[in-house]
Amino acid sequence: MTKKVGLGLWALAFLLATGLSWLIPPMQSPDETSHVARAYLLAQGHWLLQPAPRNIAAPIDAEVATFVRRLGGQVDAGGLVDASLLRFMASNLKLVLDAKLRLPTAEQERLAALRWSDARIHFSIPRMGYYFPLVYAPQAAGLAAGMALGWSVEHSYRLARSVTLLVCFVLLALACRLTPPNPLALATLLLPMSLFQLLSPTLDGLTTSLGLLAISLFLRKTAAGGANSWRSSLALAVCVFILVTSRTHLLPLLLLPFFVAWRRKSARDLYLASIVTVGSLAWVFFALHSTTDTLVVRSQSSSQLLAHYAMHPQDYFGIVWTTLSNPGVANFYQQSFIGILGWLDTALPSIFYPLLWLGLGVCALVSVSLPASAGDWSARCLLLLTATASIGLIFLSQLVTWTAHPATVIEGVQGRYFVMPTVLLGYVLSGLAKGQTRLQGRLAALALSGFALCSLTALSMTLLSRYH
Repeated sequence: MTKKVGLGLWALAFLLATGLSWLIPPMQSPDETSHVARAYLLAQGHWLLQPAPRNIAAPIDAEVATFVRRLGGQVDAGGLVDASLLRFMASNLKLVLDAKLRLPTAEQERLAALRWSDARIHFSIPRMGYYFPLVYAPQAAGLAAGMALGWSVEHSYRLARSVTLLVCFVLLALACRLTPPNPLALATLLLPMSLFQLLSPTLDGLTTSLGLLAISLFLRKTAAGGANSWRSSLALAVCVFILVTSRTHLLPLLLLPFFVAWRRKSARDLYLASIVTVGSLAWVFFALHSTTDTLVVRSQSSSQLLAHYAMHPQDYFGIVWTTLSNPGVANFYQQSFIGILGWLDTALPSIFYPLLWLGLGVCALVSVSLPASAGDWSARCLLLLTATASIGLIFLSQLVTWTAHPATVIEGVQGRYFVMPTVLLGYVLSGLAKGQTRLQGRLAALALSGFALCSLTALSMTLLSRYH
C-alpha cells in the first residue's frame, strides 16, 4: 500500500467517523459534562481545580440550578464555568434522564442559538482532579478556538469533538505506521463501546490512541535493528507520562522506558525513564492528597485506604474474588466491555454480545505469532506483566476512590476500563507479527472486516433507536 493510498484511507475513515458522531447528541458519554467543564477551565487558563468558594453565585435559572446540584452539588473542587455552557449541558442531560425523551425542535433551536456569556457559576467536578490537565488539550483547544471565532456554544462543542477525534486518528495512524496493526488490538478499538467513546470528547479515545502509539514505539525501539532516535525516546516518554497521569491503572507502563534503556544500554533513555517516573508519581500523590469527592462518603482518605490494603493484601484479593464471582457483576463487565452506551443506560441488541465475543476470539487466534527474536520474546513478556498489573490496579483504584469502606464488592468498575489491558494482550500474542504467514494475514483481514461490519451495525442501530 502506497503512502498516498494509506493517507486516503485514514482520511476516509475520519470522515465516516465524523458523520457517525453526529448521531450522538452532546453530553451522552459517561461523565461527559464533567470532562467538558474541565476542558473549558483549561481553555480559560485554569490548570488545576479550585476549592468551592464560600459565597457561590446563584445559578441563573431553575434548570441550571437543578443540573448543578445533581452533578455533585457545590462543595467539591471545580471552577467558574460559563452559564451558557451549563445551560447547554443541562438541556442535553435530559436525554440521559429520560430514554424516551426527544428534544423538541424549538428547544434544539434555542440551544443552537446559545452564545457564550459573561456570567460564571461555580461548577463542582468530582473525581476530575485525578487527571493531569494536559490530556484535555485537544478539547480545550477546540473550545478556545470556537470562543475566539465568536461561534455559538454548540458549534464550539462540535469543534472540540472534531479536534479530539482528529488527534485520535493522527495518533492511531502514527501507531499503525510504526508497528503492523494487531488484529485483537484493532478489534478492541472497533468495539461499539470503544467507538462510542472515541466519538465523544472525553478521555477514553485519546488515552487508548496514546496507548497504542506508546506500545508501537516500545516494540519498534526494542526490536533488533530498530531505530533509537532522541525523538522516538522523547515521544515514548511523553506518551507514558500522559497515560499514567490520566489513567492510574496504567502505572505499570512506567516499566516500558526502563526496559528500552536496558535493551539499548542507553543512559539517555534511563534519564528519561527516571524523569517520567518521578514526575508521574509526584502527580499521582498530589492528586490523591488534593482531590476530594463527596459523592462517596468515607471516614478514610484514598491514601489511608492504600496503606491499609498494602498492609493487608489478603483483604484486597478477597474483595476482588468476591466481586468477580458475583454473576451479576461478571455479566455487567462482559456487556459493558462490548458496549452499554450512554451513561450505561443503552444496551445493544442482545444478539450482538455473543457475536462480538466470538469475533474477538477469532481475532485473538489469528493474532498469534511466534517471537521473531529473543528481544521480541522479552518485550512481549513485559507487556504481559504490564497488562496483568494494570487489571489489578483497575480494581485497586476503584476500591480506594469509589467504594465505601469496609467493602465486600468493588464498586465503579466498568468493562471499558479493560480496553487498554486487552490491547496490551493483543501485542503479547503478536509482537511485531514477523512470524505470521500470508494465509494468517488474509484470515486476519477477513476476520477484522467481518468484526468491523458487525460492530458498526450494532452501534448504528443502537444510536438510531436510542436518540432518533
